[in-house]
Amino acid sequence: MKKLVISSILFASALSLTFPASAQDVMKLKLGHVAPTDEPYHQAAEKFAELVNKNTGGAVQIQIFPNSLLGGQRELLEGLQLGSVDVTLTTAAVLSSFLPKTQVIELPFMFRDREHVYKVVDGPLAKEIYDGDEKKKMKVIDTWENGFRNITNNVRPIEKPEDMKGVKIRVMENKMYIEMFKALGANPTPMARGELFTGLQTKVVDGQENPLGQIYTSRFYEVQKYATLSGHTYSPEVVVFSLATWKKIPAKYQEEILKASAEAKKFNRELSAKMDKEYVGKLKEKGMSVTALTAQQIVPFQEKMMPVWDMFADKIGKDLIQKIKDTK
Repeated sequence: MKKLVISSILFASALSLTFPASAQDVMKLKLGHVAPTDEPYHQAAEKFAELVNKNTGGAVQIQIFPNSLLGGQRELLEGLQLGSVDVTLTTAAVLSSFLPKTQVIELPFMFRDREHVYKVVDGPLAKEIYDGDEKKKMKVIDTWENGFRNITNNVRPIEKPEDMKGVKIRVMENKMYIEMFKALGANPTPMARGELFTGLQTKVVDGQENPLGQIYTSRFYEVQKYATLSGHTYSPEVVVFSLATWKKIPAKYQEEILKASAEAKKFNRELSAKMDKEYVGKLKEKGMSVTALTAQQIVPFQEKMMPVWDMFADKIGKDLIQKIKDTK
């Protein structure tokens, strides 16, 4: 009988680690991002929410608000600081307004390939890149993938830097992206993601740049003629919590959230790489002219970007840039 009582107590204790004691203990978190629901990183967000719910026994539940429903990326990050948003997925370009060193991830032609990116953002350099997040009332927990960014426009095929001359191209509200396209002779125009389709449709801008997934799922092929696979920058989706929210989450559930993010990230990256290949074919099927730049064609673009690197080296840190270049 004594053994039975002890076993019952141990079983009840195990349950209490997995399941919330009552509905009052459930933490419901709002996760906002700007992508459509068929974008790979939204699908990863759904997997993340599912895993968090499962891993915490329902004690932590994540509700996803896609398509800029809670605002653009800047508004979402400000929402983290204010506590009106609990979690967001954001590009380093916008996050850099709060954490300047994150710009290094999106320096033009910074990375050789996806494996180079992963060794940096999943390794010890991540701590240096995201340093200062808690001072900004945020908690960076992981780096998922949006993908390498490519150019679309309605003016002409882009095969060399001179082809960008005079093209009015939408960019994020980020100085580095503005300077990148100025260096190519284009006219960069900051515009919120939610306004972009209409901006292209009404010819407020001639073109834009985004990963292939967002180019396709946002139906830019309906309002754009030419796509160039430039891969000019790598765009991550950084998983950021409100620091106030993160501190409210019990340590045992924080650990489960980190595990869930790691699993969702693996899913996200595999899906992103797979879908990139498929998106090229789909864009062609929709009537877009797709130009894939060769390694030789990319060289003059890289040369145009060296002044841009120099411009941001002081804020990012020349040593950090060198460490990333040296990562094998």
